[in-house]
Amino acid sequence: MLRRKMLRDIRHNFAQFFSIFLLAAVAMWCFTGFQADVIGGRRATDEFVKTSNFSDGWIYGSGFDNEQADKVADIEGINDTQLRLEVLGKADEKYNTAEVWCYFQNEAKVTKPYTVKGADYDPDDTEGVWLLDAFADAWGLKVGDKFTVHVMGQDIEKEIKGLILSPEHEFNCASTDTDTDFHNIAFAYLSMNALPEELRVNNEIIFTCSGKALSYESKISDALDGGYSFIADRKSIDGFNRLVDELNQHDSFSYIFSFVFVAIALLVITTTMKRMVAQQRTQIGTLNALGMKNRKIMLHYLSYSIILSLLGCIVGILLGLYTFGQFMIEMFSEWYRVPDWQAGFDYKSIAVAGVIVLFCVGASYLSCRQILKIHPSEALRPETAKTAKPCIFEKLPFWNKLGFTARYSLRDIARSKMRAFMGVFGTCMGMIVMVLGLGAFDTLGFVRGWYFDDIQNYQSQVLFNDSVTAEQAQSLADEYDGELIGSELISIAASSRPVSDDIISCKLSVTEGKGLFCVSDTELDVMTVPKGTVALTMKQAAKLGLEKGDKVYWKTADGDKWVESEIGLISRHPSITGITMLREDYEKAGFEFGPIMLVSNKDCSGAKGREYVSAVHDMEDLKASFDKTMEVMDFLVYFMVFFASLLIIVVLYNSGNLSFNEREKEFATLKVMGFGSPRVRRLISVQNLWLSMLGIICGLPFGQMLLQEMMDSNGDAIDWPCRVEPLTYLLAAAFVMGVSVLVGFMFSKRIKRIDMVGVLKGME
Repeated sequence: MLRRKMLRDIRHNFAQFFSIFLLAAVAMWCFTGFQADVIGGRRATDEFVKTSNFSDGWIYGSGFDNEQADKVADIEGINDTQLRLEVLGKADEKYNTAEVWCYFQNEAKVTKPYTVKGADYDPDDTEGVWLLDAFADAWGLKVGDKFTVHVMGQDIEKEIKGLILSPEHEFNCASTDTDTDFHNIAFAYLSMNALPEELRVNNEIIFTCSGKALSYESKISDALDGGYSFIADRKSIDGFNRLVDELNQHDSFSYIFSFVFVAIALLVITTTMKRMVAQQRTQIGTLNALGMKNRKIMLHYLSYSIILSLLGCIVGILLGLYTFGQFMIEMFSEWYRVPDWQAGFDYKSIAVAGVIVLFCVGASYLSCRQILKIHPSEALRPETAKTAKPCIFEKLPFWNKLGFTARYSLRDIARSKMRAFMGVFGTCMGMIVMVLGLGAFDTLGFVRGWYFDDIQNYQSQVLFNDSVTAEQAQSLADEYDGELIGSELISIAASSRPVSDDIISCKLSVTEGKGLFCVSDTELDVMTVPKGTVALTMKQAAKLGLEKGDKVYWKTADGDKWVESEIGLISRHPSITGITMLREDYEKAGFEFGPIMLVSNKDCSGAKGREYVSAVHDMEDLKASFDKTMEVMDFLVYFMVFFASLLIIVVLYNSGNLSFNEREKEFATLKVMGFGSPRVRRLISVQNLWLSMLGIICGLPFGQMLLQEMMDSNGDAIDWPCRVEPLTYLLAAAFVMGVSVLVGFMFSKRIKRIDMVGVLKGME
């Protein structure tokens, strides 16, 4: 009997029950979807690190030998050590002279490459090369093909013996790209014996250890008598740390979105179930009068909550794992190379689902318990209407000047505070997420313009290969009236004798100050680097505690001393972190300027045939590459806008539905008194509009704040200032208001069908 009653109740109150199911499903879909790629990514990365015996520390220097490696290995707490030579090379011109990071080794104990196809890496095989699988796929290379890398003045042609991955290069990006393009970046493992004997000079000792790598620095320094450049840990390896930052950002997304949807779901579910049980007061009284035990009645009404919320949570978890979560993994796998990355699931989703079910059941329990305390004879009669008291709004000086609709709506809001709060809070959260989603489009457009129109104030970009001479580069610059740019990896610190924890790895950009390759200040205004000083990017300055006028210390990867420079400008850049300085100041510091590219406002396509030119790009090519890498951002924006829209629709409809059910007797009374259906409908619409407007106003300031927090969670390598245009706020507000008006019209038929006699008889 009770089972049939449940089915009838669900059918007659389908909208309310479906909103409970839908909100529970959406909340879990959102949370589990974001968590799926985070959990799966971390598990896959941990397994990858374990399988490859990924190094914990990197000791950079020059001329390391086995004796030094053994001294490091003898330090208590250090497990494995390995010598290697790391150097940046270039591929053939037919492969767009792509950057190729080459690792020459005599053994494979630490950071062993993971084999995707072909044979495992063999450091004794002098005839083979092991190549990044994504680069091979991009150029149609396969195991058995010949591949030539130009490195240290040598053309080394070897047979591809295997296609590989490495945790050191989970993320790959060429120095001239804004994001990953596997046509332009690769890494390769070769035998040290593949090099001429005079070039077999190890410049790294990599090691694994039991604790933090940097905590061993003093012992390593004693063991090597200070004969090294610097020590780095995994945080300094961009190829590994970029994915860590990406997963941390997704983790932040999951909690931000989940808080919004779970909070709304709990509020709506609690309110709906409480009202649903209250509506069945007489039915509960009837069951009680017929002799049914309170426990059985209680379980009956709790089953509504358990079944609907639990079913919604299960559906949401499955959708999160197999739709959004899996899609995110497939998309990000195009940029991050991690084997066996699958959607993950853990106790957090169970805990969130448990909270939703618990709140839903709790609301039903408290409401049903309150009714069961009443004597059956009293419960069989409709609930006595509360004594109307003057509301707080009636104390307003202009109260008597308000119309009937306004006064009626204000009184109802004062008497139904929870329902009003639900409407305001729901639209506020929806407005925040809508502004956040649409604002991401504005931010993307703003950063695109800032990067390509302000900072990169040129039309053509010519990339040099490592065979270019200073004379050739200068001749081409004179021919195209361009500016030469140099770039290299450096370490920066706030003192001349820093400890490793205070050292940041970043890039040094060297310009000629002609205004083509620019920097911008913290206000994003394009500036020139003051002569005799350097420009330091904002996030790195904050991390080191430095300001304009302070001294910053830097050294190159193969340098043995720290160079002191004055900070003349705190700058911002969307994707390049570090120092920018003028060529003349760089050369005064005793360094030889080595350009990596030429930028110009002229058409440089004629430079493609030069033997020292690896590639020529015009601005449209660069913008197209940027737009392609931002496809993932577009997807996240669509996701946010979709769920924000769904949230607003469900909340406003549910609020209107509750309002109608609670005031049905009032509406019947008004119709008896001569109020037409359109005017009654207007009472619902006006109140929804008021609550929506209040929610919009409350949500306005928080959308951009959350958007900036989400952008900042992407790590120190990314600096995207958020922008939300006024039109975006108007569009978001217009959508909320439009839904509010639409909800009012959705109740037109129900208002017309009110059975005035039947409803009012219940008041006798």
